[in-house]
Amino acid sequence: MSGRAGFATLRAIAAALAVVGIVLLVVAEFSPVVRVVVGSLETEKRSVAGHANHGYALLVVAIAAIPLLLLALRGARAAAAALVALGAVTLVVALAIDLPDTRGSGELRESVVFEDAQAKAGPALALELAGGVALVLAGGLLVAVA
Repeated sequence: MSGRAGFATLRAIAAALAVVGIVLLVVAEFSPVVRVVVGSLETEKRSVAGHANHGYALLVVAIAAIPLLLLALRGARAAAAALVALGAVTLVVALAIDLPDTRGSGELRESVVFEDAQAKAGPALALELAGGVALVLAGGLLVAVA
């Protein structure tokens, strides 16, 4: 692979990673991040969507990532670094805000009626983590080839 072709390939990979990350974050906002289950069969009593848990924070990140990606693909190193920062923000939201809410049991409102109610992680948590990692990797690649 020659130098220019190699950089073009890396840019294409980074662009694909960023687009996947953006899509994952949008999907995560409208997917359950917390599921409250009861009993040994884990009957779901309630679920909380990502946007309800962190106030559309990751939708804002996804929207902000679009122009940054376009600038980074044109060679703007600062925009590529900002993609890394947005990925890091995503990981902080997922790990500091959403993850603790998936570990609750006694403080749940369902605990008044069901003593074995517990919170579990929904699919949005994995989507958030994957989206954040994708943005960090995409931004890192674009910084490297800028």
